Amino acid sequence: MNKKVRQAVSDRQKGYCFVCGRYYGEALQLHHIVHGNGKRTQHESEETCVMLCMTCHNEAHRDRKLDIKLKLKAQQWMRDKGLDREEIRK
Repeated sequence: MNKKVRQAVSDRQKGYCFVCGRYYGEALQLHHIVHGNGKRTQHESEETCVMLCMTCHNEAHRDRKLDIKLKLKAQQWMRDKGLDREEIRK
């Protein structure tokens, strides 16, 4: 896990869970929106990670709708940074 990415995501969220919005301070867990078969570390960035409380983190791994919602948010962050559709797909 890239410590700089974790710190940037933590700083962005200021101790609040990305999904439920509750304050958990340092107790949040880093969730990789892009996951599976080596993709997690290959695509680890501030745009592909969020901080979640333990409950929401577990739910993100079980609930396909929540997983898709998080992926759409990551795509929006990448568009906001100026990446085009093909760059986001990579």
